[in-house]
Amino acid sequence: MRPMSGEDRPVDGPRRGTRTHEALRHGAHEAFAELGWQGTRIQDIVTRAGVSHGTFYNYYPNRAAALDDLVRSSQEEFVALAGAHWGDEDVRGALEHIIGGFLDIYRRDAPIVRTWLQAARDDRSFNDLYRSSRDLFVARVAEQLESTAAASGRADPGPPPRTVASALVAMVEHFAYNWTVLGEDHDPDDALHALLLVWGSTLNTLAGFDLVDPLVPPDPRGTASAGPQVGQ
Repeated sequence: MRPMSGEDRPVDGPRRGTRTHEALRHGAHEAFAELGWQGTRIQDIVTRAGVSHGTFYNYYPNRAAALDDLVRSSQEEFVALAGAHWGDEDVRGALEHIIGGFLDIYRRDAPIVRTWLQAARDDRSFNDLYRSSRDLFVARVAEQLESTAAASGRADPGPPPRTVASALVAMVEHFAYNWTVLGEDHDPDDALHALLLVWGSTLNTLAGFDLVDPLVPPDPRGTASAGPQVGQ
């Protein structure tokens, strides 16, 4: 499949946000959640949305554009989370917010993230969008790791910060995928605590002292069940 051009993206303008547009988004969400990327056809979307094919084409040129509309809602929240202030004084709180927020978005939007990853194998534009979002996270984590390692004054700071950051981000991504998409059974608080344990231990190792107490359970803030707090 060819990469999506600007013309293939959802229509901008007054029609967006209308009742019909929301019905199409809902129908697309249901279809992709039930059938996946390969199994979903425009007929599946319009049937669930209760609209005609002609109405669909007033909003989207193809099913890729319909998925792109849904994906970008999740992607914008991931980007906002990556850009959030990580904090210098409360490192533990910053980790809880970032990792917990990532898990929240993944849990809420698991069917769309799954379809996004499926589509990324066929359509480079979806692959590029995922990579760009991931790169933002890796860059922010690498920035934190680099400053932590530099402050330690150690002669051998270990592997490059970006390599360590990529490994940490991959761990969260894969854990979230196995949990929310493949159905592994985990308690939300235990999931966050486990990831904080590994991330906190890594920061402590690079810092040369206990920057974070990784054994302290996360605050009972309910992020893994109440939805993301990004941008609020």
